[in-house]
Amino acid sequence: MFVLLVKLQVKPELVDEFKAAILTNAELSVQRDPGCLRFDVLQRQDDPTQWYLYEMYDKEQAWVDHRNAPHFLAFMEVGNRAIVAREATKLTGINVKS
Repeated sequence: MFVLLVKLQVKPELVDEFKAAILTNAELSVQRDPGCLRFDVLQRQDDPTQWYLYEMYDKEQAWVDHRNAPHFLAFMEVGNRAIVAREATKLTGINVKS
């Protein structure tokens, strides 16, 4: 199991555009990307510019393939303008069952 935990800081003036783009990407990732088991989008309650993504794939190659999907590339058109800071952590799921 391959898990990616991402912390993002988004420009305040682009929060709404970012939200629409990331929610579409997450939904289509689970629907269309082979091996994408989960894609949670979280927004910090006390700071709407801080976002967290929890992505779960059956293997790391599925995540690599996801990054070439049309919906991910469409999201990145917004993400490249909106994201000011990004911290990603790759994890191995040990006790996760699909």
